[in-house]
Amino acid sequence: MLMSSNLPPTDSPVLDNSNLSDIAPIFNLIQLGSRHGQFSNLYTRPRYMAGLGIQLFSLWTSSRIRLPDGIWHQAHLKVLRVGNRFAGFVILRWEVRQPNEVEIYMCGVENDFRGTGLGEWMLRAALSAVPSRCSLFADCLPNSTPMKSLLNKLGFEELGLATSTTVPGFAQRFVRK
Repeated sequence: MLMSSNLPPTDSPVLDNSNLSDIAPIFNLIQLGSRHGQFSNLYTRPRYMAGLGIQLFSLWTSSRIRLPDGIWHQAHLKVLRVGNRFAGFVILRWEVRQPNEVEIYMCGVENDFRGTGLGEWMLRAALSAVPSRCSLFADCLPNSTPMKSLLNKLGFEELGLATSTTVPGFAQRFVRK
């Protein structure tokens, strides 16, 4: 539930298509999350930082993302705005081999907007655009406590630790059918 009392009445949240100027704040949010264990710590290394920038640019230009397996996946990058301010992002990725499976690949909310219900609002809005025939999943690193809590609120079930196809090492898989 969006705690609208924390937002000025003129600043309604909007989930919007990304633009070129969104790449830098998304990159910075992922970097911050990587330093806190919420995204892979590989994104703090120069080589992977460059790759992340390329991935974000590719998402913006072609709605595709290339994962470490070398396969290009269709993906959608949406941006949360409050007023005209960047407030967060979500990336949904479609499985190439299983086109009816959609992953919440990454999402994040700016510090100024955390604790307002905007993350939940953003994910609900993004997931409402996914066809009902699709199953949803997310792989979370152990330190992604806010994301795991949010997924539980949204009706996802934890399957336990598993080797992830998109996150290096082990991750907790959450699913919603």
